[in-house]
Amino acid sequence: MMGYAFSKVFGPTDSVANTKTTVGSTYVIPPGTFNIKKMRVAKANVVNAKECAGIITIEITGVDGTYKYAYGNGTGGATNGGPSISAEPIECSINAPGGATMTVSVTDAEAATAVLVSCDFFGGQGKRVDSYSTGGAGKDPAAATALTVGTITPTKAGNIKQIRWACGQVVDAKSASAKLVLTVPGLAGPFEYAVGNGCSGATLGGAAWADVIDVDIPVGVNVIVTVTVTYTDAAVSATVSLAVA
Repeated sequence: MMGYAFSKVFGPTDSVANTKTTVGSTYVIPPGTFNIKKMRVAKANVVNAKECAGIITIEITGVDGTYKYAYGNGTGGATNGGPSISAEPIECSINAPGGATMTVSVTDAEAATAVLVSCDFFGGQGKRVDSYSTGGAGKDPAAATALTVGTITPTKAGNIKQIRWACGQVVDAKSASAKLVLTVPGLAGPFEYAVGNGCSGATLGGAAWADVIDVDIPVGVNVIVTVTVTYTDAAVSATVSLAVA
C-alpha cells in the first residue's frame, strides 16, 4: 500500500528544561515499508513568562540522516494564558522500515507538561529529507543586536527547502518581530527573512507555532551555513532548523 497507512502517538510525557527527553516509549515499526510525511506536536503551556521553543528529534535504527525540527513560539502564561490552539504540524520525509525501533524526543527551553507527538506513516519508501537544528536555550537575542544563533553543516549535498524558526519573548508589550539571515558560503544572497509577529507577554502569555519559510537554496556537503537574527526587543531561546533535500 502506497497511500496513507496509519498514525502513531508518542506520549504524554513531561519534558525537562534544556534536556533531551524521550516522549512516550520506543516503538517498533510494524512489518512493511513506510515513510513519515507529517508530525503533529502538542504540549501544555509552560509557566508564566517562560518560553515555548524547542527541538523535536526523530531517531530510527538503521535509517541514515538527521531529523531535528524547531517548534513552538510565543510565551507561557500562568493566570493569564492565551487561548488554546491546535497541535503544531511539522512536514517531514523520513523512511521508516518495518521492524526498526523508533524514538521521539524533545529538547524544550523550558519544562512543559503532557508533550504528545503523532506521526503519520505512508506506505512505500519516501525521499530522504534531512533536517538539522541549532540554537535553543542560552541563545538569547539582545534588543537591536545581531546574534549568531549557530551554524549548520549539512552532511549531504542538496537544497535547503524549508526553514523553521522558534523563539520566545518574555516582556509585556514588546515587539516579537525580527530579521533572520542565512549566510551560505559560495552564494551571494542575501537570504534575509522576516519572522515573528505580534507583541510578547509576561503576565499575558500565549503559545504559537514556529515560523515556516519555504525556500530553495543550494548547499554542498560540509558547507557551513551561519544563522543570525536581529530582534527589535530582547528575546530568548532562538531556535532554527533547516530541511535539506
